[in-house]
Amino acid sequence: MKNFSFYLNHTLLANSIFISSTILSGTCFASGFALIDNSASGSGQAFAGAAAVAEDPSTIYFNPAGMMYIEGTQVTAGMNFIKSDAEFNNKGSTDLTALGPLSTSQGGDGGNAGDTFFVPNFYYVSDFGGKYKIGLGVNAPFGLGTEYKSDWMGRYASTSSEVKSLNINPSIAFRANDKLSIGLGMNIQYMEAILESRIYQVAVGFSDGKAKITGDSWAFGFNGGLIYEITPATRLGVHYRSDISHTLDGEAKFKNLSPLIAQNPSLANQDATANIDTPSTFSISMTHQLNNQLTLLGDITHTKWSNFEELRVVGDNDSVVSLVEQNWSDSYRIALGMKYQYNDQWIFRTGVAHDETPIDDDYRTSRIPGDDRTWLSFGTGYSPSKQLTIDVAYSHLWVDNAKIDEDYSLLTPATGMTGQLKGKYEADVDILSVQATWKY
Repeated sequence: MKNFSFYLNHTLLANSIFISSTILSGTCFASGFALIDNSASGSGQAFAGAAAVAEDPSTIYFNPAGMMYIEGTQVTAGMNFIKSDAEFNNKGSTDLTALGPLSTSQGGDGGNAGDTFFVPNFYYVSDFGGKYKIGLGVNAPFGLGTEYKSDWMGRYASTSSEVKSLNINPSIAFRANDKLSIGLGMNIQYMEAILESRIYQVAVGFSDGKAKITGDSWAFGFNGGLIYEITPATRLGVHYRSDISHTLDGEAKFKNLSPLIAQNPSLANQDATANIDTPSTFSISMTHQLNNQLTLLGDITHTKWSNFEELRVVGDNDSVVSLVEQNWSDSYRIALGMKYQYNDQWIFRTGVAHDETPIDDDYRTSRIPGDDRTWLSFGTGYSPSKQLTIDVAYSHLWVDNAKIDEDYSLLTPATGMTGQLKGKYEADVDILSVQATWKY
């Protein structure tokens, strides 16, 4: 009963803090729209070996089988401070209509579309029934955010995009034998999206119209994995996280429309829905303890983005409010790292990773303009006592220059009035992660 009371109190507190932080914070300029930044200890080694290392309760997210390596009851709470920079450079963008060229696109390059924001996480692990471990993870596995100046040349494609998520991950783990640990988890996931853009006005004397589409959804998935001790010094970890099908219910709102434009049924204020499938992931990780101090880490993760074919928003009058082809491809992330146990109090980490984009050049949009990313990470852990460990990590991500040649609707997909946003994006990301782990 004491363990249950502790579990309940800390869970309620963590959920309150997490939900408040998520609502108030921005979101990520990410590879795709997935976030891996859910552990400071993992961030310090670029998440190399994430499905096998099992250093603290954050293993719930990367492989719940790792809970069997967590002694007693432990709680981890962390925060990731993410600063992204993304700037568009114009290379011949134009506005077009069904009648031919209208004008050279007006407005600037949109300024820095990146942001500074916060991604919190919380994990709890405890013994259960003598043979099992139970745990709870609360984090944000998906998010994106881009925001441009309201008068920029791509305003008819997008002015602001946000995706926020909350994932609640109860888990259980057990040992099948002396070498094999197995873990299973359920994912209760919330997603919210806000998309804004401008609307071209055909009528003389009217400034741009405004479009805002909002929606949210609760949906369910699962994850599971195993860790096998090949030798006392070498572990193999395998982890699978399922895709989750979201149906975002919300509304489409339009402002400042001329009487002519307002007659279009696609531009009526109305309830709207959009389907988004998050990708499944499959990871294989290894850790090898070279000696008493140095451990080598490796990881490869496959993300099935190919189920993200289009972003279609449908109004309750059956009109297509917005339709953008995505046609993403599956992608891989490869990471190598090491950790060095200097003494009982200090541990040092480093890692590198290559994070492949799922976005083809032909389908890149101003809402998600990412490209391949290269990680370089450093971190340290300090234990002032046997009950407390504090982890700090820093990562810099170099993002490849992303070419864009986006055709977009000036009004709605049915009008035939389109524009072209042509150029490239230059971007990078800095991540500072901190967390504390308490052992009871």
